[in-house]
Amino acid sequence: GGAGGAGGAGAWLAQATQDLAPLGGSISIGSMLGFCSGFAVKKAGKAAAVIVGAIFCMQQSLAHMGYVSVNWRKVEADLTQLLDTNKDGKVNADDAVHAYQSMLTVLQHNTLSISGGFGVGFLYGVRTG
Repeated sequence: GGAGGAGGAGAWLAQATQDLAPLGGSISIGSMLGFCSGFAVKKAGKAAAVIVGAIFCMQQSLAHMGYVSVNWRKVEADLTQLLDTNKDGKVNADDAVHAYQSMLTVLQHNTLSISGGFGVGFLYGVRTG
C-alpha cells in the first residue's frame, strides 16, 4: 500500500516551505520554482551517474572477456570536447561554473518577475536533493 499518499506530499511541501522561509523572509514563486528545479537536477544527475557507471562496468566486462576493444584516447578527446564548456582545452572547476551559469541562464529565461529568488532556491534544491 501507499502509506502517506497526498498527506505525505502535503507534509513534504510544508517542510520545504519552512526550510526555504529563512532564505529570504518570505517565499516567492521564484524561490519555490528554483528549489523544485534544483531538486530535479540533482536527482537527474544521480540517475545519470548510476546509468553511466553501469554502462562502464558492462563495457569493461565485455572488454575483459575479449568481445570489445576501446580506443580510450578517442574517448578522452571526445569527452574533453563535450565537457570543456568554456573551451580552454581542459576540464576543470571553471567548466562546472560555466555550465552552472549557462543552466541558470536557460532556466531563468523569460522569468524576470520571479527570478529574484530562483538562484537561491535552485542552490537549496540541489543541496537538499
